[in-house]
Amino acid sequence: MPAPLAYSVVIATYERSEELRTALASIAAQTRPPAAVVVVDSSVDDKTLAVVQEAPLPVRYERAKKPSSAVQRNQGAALVTTPLVAFVDDDVFIAPDSFEKICGVLEADTEGKIGGIAARIDGMQHSVPHGLLRCYYRLQAGYPHPTYGGKLFGAAINCLPTYTEAAGDLIPADWLNSTCVFYRTPLYAREKFPEFEGYSFLEDVHLSARIGRTHQLYFHRTATFEHRDAPSTFKRNARELARMRVRHQRVVAHDIVGLREPALTCKLLLHRLFAHLADRSHRFGILVKGSPDTIVRNGECDLRMMRRNHVSMHDLEEDMRLHAHTDELSKIRLARVERSGDISFIKN
Repeated sequence: MPAPLAYSVVIATYERSEELRTALASIAAQTRPPAAVVVVDSSVDDKTLAVVQEAPLPVRYERAKKPSSAVQRNQGAALVTTPLVAFVDDDVFIAPDSFEKICGVLEADTEGKIGGIAARIDGMQHSVPHGLLRCYYRLQAGYPHPTYGGKLFGAAINCLPTYTEAAGDLIPADWLNSTCVFYRTPLYAREKFPEFEGYSFLEDVHLSARIGRTHQLYFHRTATFEHRDAPSTFKRNARELARMRVRHQRVVAHDIVGLREPALTCKLLLHRLFAHLADRSHRFGILVKGSPDTIVRNGECDLRMMRRNHVSMHDLEEDMRLHAHTDELSKIRLARVERSGDISFIKN
């Protein structure tokens, strides 16, 4: 039987004391508790410290040396001595058995081939691209793929997995997000997060893809969590956030994807134009991603539309429980697969 691997949790936080309280409570409720928790705080007040002191598990509190998600994570991880390190956002609620499931996979991997595993965000997945969007991905990636789920390509385009297309619990990926993720500590220490500023967009892609050069990366289908995506001061300046996205996309496209000029600038500009048109023009957005597809009407499933969107009955029932809070199909008036790939519900 594989030896148990202890893990530590690192949380970078900034002015989200109540959200952090919820996250810590969900960590304390894990069926496989952590050996240590480190919170690195860049808030200007002491509200976060008060939450840490009241936490239902021992937590080490550190003041951030620099207000940056990536830098704060590196600061916290420098204190980790366990074989595994988990990075968790401060605005999540983690299912009680998620950490146990991920640790179990890493323990079973006695050869150490797996470098990192990310948990699944409830209600979010990459939808299978069709039409113009599929052609666009093909242009950016330079290769065809049935879904592009879990792939990183072109102008630092990183797609979540298409869970409905996967056969098992582990979905291979080119990258992992840092919202709720485990790494083998020596591999993290070898690479570390790039010292991106502030909100640190794409810092998780930069780190995970470098680990992925030598080790396998996976998303775990049944290790789940809610990402509540709380507001952040880092996100308030929309113009600066947009500039930061472009800067970091260029770094990832260059360092990780391997694009060089003139292809680098061309693909970045094309992606900006494509995203701008999809955001500003409803017609173009529908042309790119399609209109929402109705898969349930008045309690009756449209099996053809479900097959088209690669939604199984298991997927539908799971999302009904999570988001419509019911097990009874008869209570669903409408269920639609939105352009984002999420399933939305209207109850009777």
